[in-house]
Amino acid sequence: MLKVVVCALFLGAAGFISPLTQLAAEPGNGRALMLAPIFQDAAISADDENTTDPDTQPATAFQTTVRHLLDEEKFDQLDEIAGAVRAQKSRFRGGDWKLHYFYGTLEEPGSLTAVDAAWEAHFERLERWISSHPDSITPRVALAAAYLRFAWKARGSGYANKVVPEGWKAFKERVQKAREVLEQARAFPAKDPGWYRAMQTVALAQAWDRKRAEQLLAEANDVEPGYYYLDEAYANYLLPKWYGRPGDAEEFASTVADRIGGAEGDSTYFMVALSLNCCREQAQAPQISWDRVKEGFASLEQLYGSTNYERNGLAFMALRQGDRQFAQQLFARIGDDWNKRVWRSKENFESGKASLNQGP
Repeated sequence: MLKVVVCALFLGAAGFISPLTQLAAEPGNGRALMLAPIFQDAAISADDENTTDPDTQPATAFQTTVRHLLDEEKFDQLDEIAGAVRAQKSRFRGGDWKLHYFYGTLEEPGSLTAVDAAWEAHFERLERWISSHPDSITPRVALAAAYLRFAWKARGSGYANKVVPEGWKAFKERVQKAREVLEQARAFPAKDPGWYRAMQTVALAQAWDRKRAEQLLAEANDVEPGYYYLDEAYANYLLPKWYGRPGDAEEFASTVADRIGGAEGDSTYFMVALSLNCCREQAQAPQISWDRVKEGFASLEQLYGSTNYERNGLAFMALRQGDRQFAQQLFARIGDDWNKRVWRSKENFESGKASLNQGP
């Protein structure tokens, strides 16, 4: 019954159907048409989070500072911040890297839907940063990430076979531009895991073969093995809708967690599972170990604490899994503190919670 409710949450009164669902429902869609949400791991926007939530206030304040410094073109300070959070490997509560939020803040001019003139002004500002700091990798990673977001704007979020030819053309051109910017920075002595994460998006969009994608991940892990967004991205690459076979993503999640080992490995397993299976009416990686997901969440809390998003995401997955007892524990802990990224609406949240009082 609980698994049925999870699907109903997204197809019922709220009327929400994700772009991923739209693509999967389109008859005859193959990988060439499956350019679904590639760029979904951007830093969280204020629209998706309760800005009064104590879990996210430090991250929101950090993003506000970074945005202000860019607007004021205080490039020295931006480079200093990036260098510090990269070297210190600092994180927010819940395990998110500050470096990830740094680049997520800079990858768009405040909104994906901003007019093209705002995007052009944003690119010009990033180019001025590059000109004033020619030896810094940071503005180049930021510029490449911005081109990738701008590529998504051109493509849109509808059915892939409904995208106009001009949209596809702009999408491909902007992805290639991002790649060129990244390639220019490849030989820089400073290495940045954000560079590799951006290049993984290029690899997905340009349909790199598995050997090249694996090599990219191996290089990235040599630079920073703890930057788990790299593992999330490669697990996504291995989904059957992209370039893997059923079970490949799940096997990879287990392998990387075992390689890292301990609580850190288990928490990485949870984060990969959350990125693949949360907030969708169907699990993209159905063979993920539910017991290990729960163990991974416990490890995450031990290491970094948890956020409202992570607690709600786990509750969502518990409903789909049919783990009534665990879901009840999570909802009791969450109270009324529902998360928009997970549930899309309070109505969906309340429906999920109410389903626990229904029969099996």
